[in-house]
Amino acid sequence: MRHPGWLAALGSALLLLAGCGGTPGPSALSGRACLARLTAQDVLYRPVDSFGAPDSRCQVDTAVRVSRVEAGLNHPAVMSCALASRLDDFEREVVQPLAAAELGRRVVRIDHLGSFSCREIRGTSRLSEHALGRAIDIAGFRLSDGTTVSVEHDWSERGPKRLFLRRLARRACGYFSVVLTPDSNSEHYDHIHLDIGPDRLCSV
Repeated sequence: MRHPGWLAALGSALLLLAGCGGTPGPSALSGRACLARLTAQDVLYRPVDSFGAPDSRCQVDTAVRVSRVEAGLNHPAVMSCALASRLDDFEREVVQPLAAAELGRRVVRIDHLGSFSCREIRGTSRLSEHALGRAIDIAGFRLSDGTTVSVEHDWSERGPKRLFLRRLARRACGYFSVVLTPDSNSEHYDHIHLDIGPDRLCSV
């Protein structure tokens, strides 16, 4: 006996499950739904209207200026709402638990080198994910006791800070499409690049 309605429902469920595994791709979260999620996440932000020139390729979907996810940022950053939401998830679910486990402290500030930047990938004519507000470069962290963790100085130095950074980078591959570290190339000697673009690369 055939049950077309049941089969259709099963097919839909399988398609949804197929999209749940592996490294996440570009987030479809945007517009008012995304802003509502940021508000629910208690991210400190303000929308940025009409971001990017109409004739520019550097357009940011639902641009926001973020001052704090759970921890504050060393300076506000313009990024897509989708990236802000993903960054908040990553901080709450990975950064803070790892910092507590490996360093015995909470992270109170995320030091970054920037998010939006209208530029191409070096040596190509292809836009960087920074040009779409879908990438951020993490340089380090400040802990609740005032000490700092620096990608530039601590990535290769033996000790708990190195372990924290390397475990954090590996876990980041479950939240971001591309993760680049000082081990990737010389351009990333001082930061961890995280983006939610269409490419897939876990260079950890």
